Amino acid sequence: MRVAGVDGADDKVCYFTEPDFQLRWIHSVEKQWWEEQYQRIDGSSTEGAELLLTTTYFEAFGAGTPSTEMLAPIQKPGYLGYQINEKLPRLNWVVSRLTKGEMDYGGHLFLIHQWVPDYSEVVIMPKTYDLIDRFKKDFCHELPSDGSR
Repeated sequence: MRVAGVDGADDKVCYFTEPDFQLRWIHSVEKQWWEEQYQRIDGSSTEGAELLLTTTYFEAFGAGTPSTEMLAPIQKPGYLGYQINEKLPRLNWVVSRLTKGEMDYGGHLFLIHQWVPDYSEVVIMPKTYDLIDRFKKDFCHELPSDGSR
């Protein structure tokens, strides 16, 4: 995951090893929580790796709501879920304090909207790193699990 640096600051890069994660935010129009669940699919090469958006959950229908997909096999109380299964090479996600963007990964909740200035772009993409490169990356999942820095 890469968070673009602001005002000349270096980008922050976090290296995640587990394939599953969930993004959650408040929809800017509907003002309701929206959740998306992803899996990393490893390809035969770094370029072949993809993200798979498996399911999406939301509290209310509105702008951008999928309605032609199959219902998710597991429903969450208070949410409506759909099975999406769309492959993506990368995800560019803009977060702010208003939308409260957060990531659930490996039992840790990362309050991304508290890490970066409003309207920062977070890039999530599957990438393989050499062992030496891994030492240069931040293992963000080693941070406190309460979402603080």
